[in-house]
Amino acid sequence: MAETGKYHGQRLKAKDVLRLYAAGERDFRGTILRGCNFRGADLSGADLSGADIRSARFVDATLRGVKFCHVRAGLQRQWWVGQLILVIVIAAIAGILQGYAGALIGFYFTTGDSTDLVAAIAGVIVIAVCFFAIARQGFTLKALGSVAFAAAFAVAVTISIGIPDVVAAIAADFIIVVVVAVASTVAVATVVVVVVAIAVVIAIAVPNAAAVAITITIASSLFSIYINLCIHRNKLRFENLRVVGLAFAALGGTNFSGADLTEVSFTHSHLKSTNFADSQQLATVLTHIRWHHAQNLDRARLGTANLQDPRVRTLLTTLNGTDQDLSNADLRGANLASAQLHNANLKGANLKGATLQAAELHNANLTKTNCISTDFTAAHLTGATLEAWNINSTTVLKDVDCQFVFLLEHPNAQGSRERRPHNPDKTFQPGDFEKLFKEMLDTVQILIRQGIHPQIFKETVEQLMARYDLSTDAIQGFEKKGEDVLLTVAVPPETDKGQFEQDFDELQALKLAAAKTQGLLEGERKRADDLKAIMLGLGPMSPNLTVNTTAMNQSNNPNITTGEGSFVNTGDMQGNLVNLGEISGQVTNQINQLPDAASNPDQPSLKDLLTQLKAAVETDSELSDDEKAEALSEVAKLAKAGGNPKENAMQRMAKRATTTLKSIAESLTDASKLATACKTLLPMIMGLF
Repeated sequence: MAETGKYHGQRLKAKDVLRLYAAGERDFRGTILRGCNFRGADLSGADLSGADIRSARFVDATLRGVKFCHVRAGLQRQWWVGQLILVIVIAAIAGILQGYAGALIGFYFTTGDSTDLVAAIAGVIVIAVCFFAIARQGFTLKALGSVAFAAAFAVAVTISIGIPDVVAAIAADFIIVVVVAVASTVAVATVVVVVVAIAVVIAIAVPNAAAVAITITIASSLFSIYINLCIHRNKLRFENLRVVGLAFAALGGTNFSGADLTEVSFTHSHLKSTNFADSQQLATVLTHIRWHHAQNLDRARLGTANLQDPRVRTLLTTLNGTDQDLSNADLRGANLASAQLHNANLKGANLKGATLQAAELHNANLTKTNCISTDFTAAHLTGATLEAWNINSTTVLKDVDCQFVFLLEHPNAQGSRERRPHNPDKTFQPGDFEKLFKEMLDTVQILIRQGIHPQIFKETVEQLMARYDLSTDAIQGFEKKGEDVLLTVAVPPETDKGQFEQDFDELQALKLAAAKTQGLLEGERKRADDLKAIMLGLGPMSPNLTVNTTAMNQSNNPNITTGEGSFVNTGDMQGNLVNLGEISGQVTNQINQLPDAASNPDQPSLKDLLTQLKAAVETDSELSDDEKAEALSEVAKLAKAGGNPKENAMQRMAKRATTTLKSIAESLTDASKLATACKTLLPMIMGLF
């Protein structure tokens, strides 16, 4: 522990620290900063290791990368004494009320009047029912419903016999519960002693009522101690009382509300009575914080942070999750570097943005985990289960140490868990793991239902490659799966894969529609018995091209996983066939959704420009029906992009659409209406994006 620094042991004011920080000083190790107010200040990168920051305020401060190792946070002595005095005062009031309740019920037991006896018995029954309901169900709405029912019963009985003050006595008896909830973080023993003492004194003062009153008082106090134990053991049914107690205990303590604590280190720090809840203006940022060996974190006010989960709190403070059930745990932005997670069950956990650098994940279950933007650099993943884990190009897999993984949590019908590498005697070599999953991320897989028409498929692929500026060697493989064909295409990381697949589907549907109109399909579609032959006209192919014509039973594999982990189902292409008139009508509807007037009155509206462009396509005698259908689909995309013309995705869509229209017009004569429209209308259209 390095506590000695230039200002070690010196008491500094907030203005002194800020002045020194502005001058370039970052070493404030071991300083005394009790009660300092750094609200809204920027102390990023400072080293406050070993500092005394009790009752210091860092509300809405920027503290990125600050070292709070071995600091002493929480309450100054005067704040602790003030809290204790306040709790004793509340306890005294509770003792008076409880003594009053017990004495009153005891008094009605001893009057000898049958009416009084009924009221007293009703009071004891109601107290017993309420205690039982709260003990079983905690301070929940369900328990409060039982209490309300019992109270209604008491009201009905006592009012009917003319003794309403018993209801007040019963209500008073429950105040002790909330008092002990608050005391659970301050001084529970002191509270119980004060309550019992005062209650007994009052009970003895009432003639013939002492025995009953003392019995009720002791029973209520024991019940309060039971609730206190449940709070300390993190019983969920009393979580709301624990939150109340922690909020009270954090009054006057070190306050990080609304602070940006990204990459802060609290290792070996004492954090009792520290406030991490959101401020009124800002949410507290708790990303990549190092909590290793932080003490009393369960006694800090954590607000809505994922640290409310005891499993998460224990993991982050011990970094030991070996053999632990962490399923569905919220670990977003957690710092789990070098954590021990052997055999850990992380199924369904949210690891988005977390860092697991050099973490030990041997045989861990990562089924359905969210690993977007997660850093696995140098992590150990041998034997891990990666079924349906969610990763993308932001997931870091650099230098992962892994010999083999499983892609299924449970064995399939053949008894296989889909080991990779498949050969049980083979293991990954350095870099193989990253390469395997990077290739999965950088490809799009499209399942084409019911086979393909060779010529239409060839034209569709050529046009799609041109639209995305890809060469034909981007096509990685074809695989025949029963009646269907799986196409795999390598794409750049920034490619919108969903849009890529949508473009393929639309292009093929339009070409099939045009072919049907011209009677070119001639009956049933071909099944691509020789997929290599289909691609002969596409030019040079990738040396890694895979062609697999082995049939696969579709019922055993109804969906094909894409590179992003989603499922692709393009549907039956025959059901997508439409004629040119229907296409024209759909484009018209799309254009009509645009505003009538442009935002700039000196410019024509996008609606008018697209209407002219659509008319040019439909009346161009040089275009075939399938070319018109293709051009109309690009006009529709321009209309769709026009709904949000300033969004990057829509601008890219518009750019691709204009490129396609220009490529269609290139083979036309200068007299062509589409060629003329491309020269005159497209520049004005793109000027609106």
